[in-house]
Amino acid sequence: MRSVRKIANMTTDFNGKVIKKYLCEGCGNEVTVIRAKMLFGPKKGEWFEGKKGCDCEVYEIVRKEQEQAKAARLKRIFDENSLINPALKEATFENFEPNEFGQALQKAKRYVEEFDLGKPKNLFFQGSFGTGKSHLSFSIAKALQEKGYSTIFISTPKLLTKIRTTYGKSEMNEEQIINALADADLVVFDDIGAEGEISGWPIQKLFEVIDQRAGKHNIYTTNLSSSEFEVSKDLRRIFSRMMMDAEPIIMNGTDFRKKQFLKKVKENV
Repeated sequence: MRSVRKIANMTTDFNGKVIKKYLCEGCGNEVTVIRAKMLFGPKKGEWFEGKKGCDCEVYEIVRKEQEQAKAARLKRIFDENSLINPALKEATFENFEPNEFGQALQKAKRYVEEFDLGKPKNLFFQGSFGTGKSHLSFSIAKALQEKGYSTIFISTPKLLTKIRTTYGKSEMNEEQIINALADADLVVFDDIGAEGEISGWPIQKLFEVIDQRAGKHNIYTTNLSSSEFEVSKDLRRIFSRMMMDAEPIIMNGTDFRKKQFLKKVKENV
C-alpha cells in the first residue's frame, strides 16, 4: 500500500473506493480517504491511497507567511526606532568577552529566558566604562526580538538629540517618538547620564520618557554611581524610576576597550 497523498477534487468515477472519512485534528475539516488506480504515467494501473478535504498544508503555508511578516515587522520597529552606536551592532551573548563578568552574562541570559509580558521586570546595569553593560543590553534586545517581541535599544544622548530635531523640520514629531517607545515590549535606555546635564530640559524630558514606561520591561545602563544620582532633584527622580522593579547588575572593572588597545600597543612595540 502506497503512502497517503492529498488529492484535489477526486471522485470515485475511475474505479476509486472511499475507504474512510474522519475529522482532521489540524484544520477541523472532514477528510475523505480514497483508494484508486493511477490513470496515467509510468505507474499507471497501480493502486494508491489519497485524501481530499484537508487544508493543513494551506494553513501551514499561511502560518509561515504570517511568522515571516511578523519577524519583518519586529525588525523594522527595531531598526527604525533604535539609536545604536555602530560598534554595538554585532554584539551577541556569544561574543561577550570580559570574563570577569560571567555572572552578569548569566543574569542577562536568564532575563531573556524568563521574559514574561505579564510580569514586568527591569534590569539596571551600573558600573565603570568599557565593562560590557551596553553589549549585554543590546544582546538581550536582539535575543528577545528573535523570540517575537518588539524591542528598542536607544542611546539616551542620541534620543534627546533626536527629540530636539523634531522641534524644527523632521519626518517624525516628538509624540511619534515617545509613542514608539511606549508601545514596545522592551526598551533599553543606554548610557543614562552621558548627556552631561543634571538639570533643565534634557533631564526633565528623560524623566518624562522613562516615567511613561513605568510598569513595562526596561533595561537601563549608566556609568553614574548611586551617589552621583543624588546631586540634583531631577536626577533623584530618574534614579527612583530606574530602581522600580529592577534587578541591579554592578559591573565595575577594567575598561575592556582600553585593555584591548593596550594589548595592540604592546604587540606593536
